[in-house]
Amino acid sequence: MNPYLLLRPSELPSPKLTAIELFSGAGGMTLGVANAGFQVLLSSDIDAACSETHTHNLPEIPFARDDIHNLDTRRIKRNTGLRKGELDVLFGGPPCQGFSIIGARRDDDPRNSLFLEYMRIATDLAPKAVVIENVPGLATLGRGKMLTAVGEAFSNAGYNVSGAELVAAQYGVPQMRWRYFFIGWRKDLGIRHAGFPAPTHGSSGIGDLFPNRTISPEEEAGFINTADAIGDLPHVDSGCCEDSYSGKPTSIYQKAMRHGLSEELWNHYAPAMSPANLARIRHLAPGQDWRDLPVELLPEGMKRALRKDHTRRYRRMRWDGIPRSIITRFRDPKSGEYTHPAQDRTITIREAARIQSFPDWYRFMGGYSQQYDQVGNAVPVLLARAIAREIRGVLLGESDVTGLPPKTRYSIPSMVQTSLFANTA
Repeated sequence: MNPYLLLRPSELPSPKLTAIELFSGAGGMTLGVANAGFQVLLSSDIDAACSETHTHNLPEIPFARDDIHNLDTRRIKRNTGLRKGELDVLFGGPPCQGFSIIGARRDDDPRNSLFLEYMRIATDLAPKAVVIENVPGLATLGRGKMLTAVGEAFSNAGYNVSGAELVAAQYGVPQMRWRYFFIGWRKDLGIRHAGFPAPTHGSSGIGDLFPNRTISPEEEAGFINTADAIGDLPHVDSGCCEDSYSGKPTSIYQKAMRHGLSEELWNHYAPAMSPANLARIRHLAPGQDWRDLPVELLPEGMKRALRKDHTRRYRRMRWDGIPRSIITRFRDPKSGEYTHPAQDRTITIREAARIQSFPDWYRFMGGYSQQYDQVGNAVPVLLARAIAREIRGVLLGESDVTGLPPKTRYSIPSMVQTSLFANTA
């Protein structure tokens, strides 16, 4: 079976375990969790375009478009038929940045409120496992005080917790994207497993690769490159959209992304570019960036920039390279390495979705700006599936339950104190 294949929930075998996802966005984690063998009983997000995208692609999964402050756990239990403690996993990506003890903790910080509401629901539902996804920079805020505060919140809710930075490329996603994950296990279960899956791609383990550092060809060996990810998608001019395929898939990844489709293609829109930006990117060969532009083509603000700074601005992608982390501003060439390897434009919404490991049948709704936001903010589907599969294996007794926590470059006192591994040698 194709290891990158992602099916609609209606096409999957009947799952044994249950999950709920909050802050679900466009549904990347939802789709990955469902493909890992969970019945997703509920997804929720406040965004209208995300709601439309979810309803279109995942009609089998109930969706609550609401502010998390308004989510009533009594109603959730009534509508899902769950009792406290029966849910297997709660997934979500609540903002944690405001929940810290840097100086005085601000109770009026809205980010505090969102994280605390997430933990309120976790406490009320008491699932066996709680998973939080966030930006990797969270780990360094306040010299570790952020992680201390989050670790204490897990412990107070009744969970042993571990944290790790995961790199999406190590799990089959064609993207060098670092994300920080917390995985907490309910203390009464006595589970002695961090819950983080071993990498399936490349030669490195969890915690071996670092952002903003050179990664050797040996370490990248086995990662999905740009050509294998998007090389089959049809030519499209800046400001235009193509709605049908023009060739056959050539890589195993492309075949998985196009599974079940014949001709129709969605979201393959390339943003219109200014004459100045078109002139800049036409000058660049694959792998080149703003430093290779003549001075007269540079934006005024970059003519005095140091050549060691902003090294990925205006960079043209390479077919044999690994795409960089997709952000919501991937339409803008000065935002990073988002210029197509061969065509004079930035990547399309569909190409960015491919790099986030969304299958082509997954259609993004709303206006173009909303689609950029949905794709850029999403959890890579294959990364979500890998984490959910490992958690499923632990819950079903199919994984090695004596595995140690993954290597981390951070010293996290509260995580050590609350971790189920604290007393193991």
